[in-house]
Amino acid sequence: MPEDVVSFYESEGRLDEVVNVPNEEVVNKVIKILKCLANPVRLKMLALLRKPHCVCLLSCVLGLDLTLVSHHLAKLRRKGLVDMKPIARARIYERKNETIKLAIKELLDLLGISPYELVQ
Repeated sequence: MPEDVVSFYESEGRLDEVVNVPNEEVVNKVIKILKCLANPVRLKMLALLRKPHCVCLLSCVLGLDLTLVSHHLAKLRRKGLVDMKPIARARIYERKNETIKLAIKELLDLLGISPYELVQ
């Protein structure tokens, strides 16, 4: 390492610090969920799914075709972010809060941010 870099770490008392690379599996898992949520339609759907709703209601509220709504819901379902239960001919979708909480926790852990820092 260049001398000025060594001096920096020495002045910070971090010369003997062990630097750990984040776990690749966790990084990839967080990336997949963030990519899924990067779509504005899917993020709006998750916000609407605070309570269970059918595809037809989501389609009306979002002003989107039923097939497009179903496509986005399928992506959310594959990532484990929503559950679906058939009721008669309708498909009712519900947000899986525990999966979302876990993904947020893993992201914060990865970035070294304590959840308690968020409420300050």
